Amino acid sequence: MTEPIHEDLSPAERFDRAYAVMRSDDFLHMRGQLGEVPYFILGHPAADEPEVGAQVKRLVGRLRADGIEVCEVDLWALARAMWAETGQWDAILEQESALPKDSFADVGNVISPQKYLSPRITSIIRAQEPTPQVVVLTHVGRLYPLVRAHTILNTLQPLLSDLPVVLVFPGEYRQSPTQGASLVLFGQLLDDDYYRAFDLLKLGNP
Repeated sequence: MTEPIHEDLSPAERFDRAYAVMRSDDFLHMRGQLGEVPYFILGHPAADEPEVGAQVKRLVGRLRADGIEVCEVDLWALARAMWAETGQWDAILEQESALPKDSFADVGNVISPQKYLSPRITSIIRAQEPTPQVVVLTHVGRLYPLVRAHTILNTLQPLLSDLPVVLVFPGEYRQSPTQGASLVLFGQLLDDDYYRAFDLLKLGNP
């Protein structure tokens, strides 16, 4: 049996619950994770996506008002910046309808998580002053299918394991004692199996 996505919660209630977890000393000091990497999934129904941006902004603002240093990384904005650095992105957009699908393989290579994207995320976090206490990653769904959420998390782990990282995910993090755990994008598309993260909302409401 899979765990629920907490679908009965409104977007505001979902992020209120996330705030209560993320401001706690246990969360910030990564207590109780039994040696696991401090990575957390904040899933939400895809239907809530129009409201999520405002809720993330409110969440980050409340944490900062509490004196907690937050590094928010908009993955879509970062990817666009990386594409722009190649000098090819505008041309690709102009010719998108005429290009064969395999032409976009090179676009994905520019933001390859292992080679480029995850190291860039890490450099942004390490450069922030004061030093962040928590990292929030947003807009991962906009990178699908060029980049998948589990690949970002897997390639970040060797680079960043000393801070709690929260991935805001448009879908479910399904966990089952018999079938393992997986990220399900938009509640329909299996992103892939991913076993190392915790369901953020379950920390406050087991």
